[in-house]
Amino acid sequence: MPLSVLIALGLLGIYLMLRGRAREQPEGSEFLDGDARTLDELARAGSNLSHPHKIEFFLFLPTREAAESVAGELRREGFSVEVGEGEHPADWLCLATRQMLPELASLQDWRRRLTAMAESRQGVYDGWGTEVEEH
Repeated sequence: MPLSVLIALGLLGIYLMLRGRAREQPEGSEFLDGDARTLDELARAGSNLSHPHKIEFFLFLPTREAAESVAGELRREGFSVEVGEGEHPADWLCLATRQMLPELASLQDWRRRLTAMAESRQGVYDGWGTEVEEH
């Protein structure tokens, strides 16, 4: 699957999360958050969510030192990590990749942990993305 599809799915998830689009849910069901919406979109695109996916997590930090600090923590957690300049001069991208099952509880846990890591260094966690895995 081309990188453009991966980026499109990630951006779609971020867009849906930021827009706060509420879907009608059956009575008693939980409101879908950004991670759940992205998983729903992956499933609709034909991705087999019962197989591991290469998931990329995006963090933006204000300095290279902050990005390298987060990268070190994430490498100890088993991630492959790349650090590079972001689109804006004041941003450094910390791109953390991990092969894992795309399960809601796990993704929500990583969202909380990555948000805390980024915010402790005046950065932001900017979501995750993956390619469609049709297996």
